[in-house]
Amino acid sequence: MIYRLKGKLFTAICDAHENAIAHTKVRLYSLKDDINAATAYTSAQSKELIQIFEAKEIKNRKAQLIAETTTDANGNYEFKIDGDRTKYSGSAVAVSLFYDEVPDYGQGDTSAPKNFSTFEVLIDIIHPKWRETNNGLEAGWSFKLTSRVWCYILKRLDIWVICGTVTNCESQQPLSGIEVIAMDDDIITDDRLGSATTKNNGQFCIFYRSIDFKKTFLSPWINMETTPVFSFDNGPDVYFKFAISGSEFFAENPSEAQKPSRKNVGNCLCVALCLKEAPTTQQDPPALFYQIGYNRKYHPVLNIDPATGRTTGKAEASWNDQAFYNTLDLRGSLSQTLNGQPVEYKFQYAKVDDPSFDVNSPGLIWNDVVAGQIAKTEIATQTTQIFPVVKYNSFKIGGTTSPTIYGNEIKVEVTADNWIEVPQYTGGFPFSFNGSLIKLISNSLVLNDTIDVAGMKPGETSVLPAPSPSDSLQKNKYFILRMLKREKGNSATEIQAGFSRALAIFNTEYQNVPQGGSWLPSASNELGIASIDLQELIGGGCNKIVNDIHVKYTAANPNLGSVWLKFTGQGATNTFDPIVFPSPGEEAYGTVSYIGEFGDLKPCAYEILLNVELNLTDGEDQHQGIWDRVLFCR
Repeated sequence: MIYRLKGKLFTAICDAHENAIAHTKVRLYSLKDDINAATAYTSAQSKELIQIFEAKEIKNRKAQLIAETTTDANGNYEFKIDGDRTKYSGSAVAVSLFYDEVPDYGQGDTSAPKNFSTFEVLIDIIHPKWRETNNGLEAGWSFKLTSRVWCYILKRLDIWVICGTVTNCESQQPLSGIEVIAMDDDIITDDRLGSATTKNNGQFCIFYRSIDFKKTFLSPWINMETTPVFSFDNGPDVYFKFAISGSEFFAENPSEAQKPSRKNVGNCLCVALCLKEAPTTQQDPPALFYQIGYNRKYHPVLNIDPATGRTTGKAEASWNDQAFYNTLDLRGSLSQTLNGQPVEYKFQYAKVDDPSFDVNSPGLIWNDVVAGQIAKTEIATQTTQIFPVVKYNSFKIGGTTSPTIYGNEIKVEVTADNWIEVPQYTGGFPFSFNGSLIKLISNSLVLNDTIDVAGMKPGETSVLPAPSPSDSLQKNKYFILRMLKREKGNSATEIQAGFSRALAIFNTEYQNVPQGGSWLPSASNELGIASIDLQELIGGGCNKIVNDIHVKYTAANPNLGSVWLKFTGQGATNTFDPIVFPSPGEEAYGTVSYIGEFGDLKPCAYEILLNVELNLTDGEDQHQGIWDRVLFCR
């Protein structure tokens, strides 16, 4: 039996400041205790169950571990439990947050603090209310972690946070679009802790690390907190500056940092700030497209090479020189209004022949991204209930407007002319956009994008003679993307709101790729070619090999990475002639000999595996690569 448990985890450092527990490992454990103890656990209040486990205790609990997953950017999680394999039958489980590294909760720097060790926090014990579905049993459970426990976790991770609200001192109306800059008052030099821009409800949260307030003129060699009175306090003394569009317009007197509520603050600080005067700002952050993918965060202009259309400029070298494929999370910011009116937006694409084209090139033909080219995309959430269980509305393009186990799914409308209507805040709990604008099914930009390579032989080029459809090496396709926004229904207000350089996109499916060689002939359909055979097996796939091994291989894709052979069996070594790339970065083919000691191979079965790396990314991860193999006997 398959069990699926899903929901959302979040917390609130200050009243009404909801924060998703994002990118965090969550574990489920079975209970050793008998059924009566389990019943007692599940009827207890969560605050009575919070428990911290250190590395040794975690190791001792390993046998009870049922499943592990990781929350997404919005705190959503999903467990898939194979009951037969784990011997789980739907009983009560313990839910823990597991930390063997530092997640990015907004602080950016994820380096482990000094003396960091793995720990785990038991947050609740639950007995899920399972219901039958076509895919097994399903249950929902969402949870709000108390600020006390959350701040303890952040402290162990060396994450510090300041949350607050900025209002007009007289009207008490929230001020949005204000950049709040947190400063640490030091005797030598004041440290900039970090900044954040207020949302439409005036709220902000600034995340930082202790290193941000321990800088001295000798940093990074000597870091320590210095205060005007040379105390032994080890927290920052906080005051604030305020800016709009990078221009500072007001700063508190640093003496504010010496007030008891601001001096030597802990790692969680709540503040209520007000301004007598502030420049006029747009009530919502601008609706704007500026990112591809959540994990890798490719900027659609700065991280795209105009010479190739591939990715560039990332500190992680393996994230560069990648073409795009599959579904792409196009991200940015959303506003509910434009010029005081409800806003709507859409994406368009233009196919170009060369990556040097840009959004201003004359003669571009723009096509709307239609509803069928958008995968289901959650663009906003709103909590609707906290007690007895947390529930929330999930606003989704492609949604169904129906109840779910965690609340309600609400369909975001796409008009007949492909405009996406931004949901409007109507009061109640905080309303939050999560950064996703659309999830573009990039495969849909070119219809019937296939190539038939039936007849290709391992060891030879993938280019077949004309009139075959594969009479040339395949190439990337190039597309420029842009976002438009306007007042709802008002074409006169239409403006561009972000664009990309020409992106190299590759979704071509190679069909009938020879697989298994002469050992077990078959064919597959893949985003590249990985095909292998042994010369000694041709004409008789079960022949024993007696004195030599010649490997015939072909690998192809316009974003071809490493190609290598792996030889497995008693006495085998991975020593072959070098792989040859007649078309570097696009195709490798030829025949190589095994140059290991053939006499060391025992009379046994062996595998030779051809691994082919594809430099393709969906903005989150790299393509897992493709492979082919042959088996033989010595």
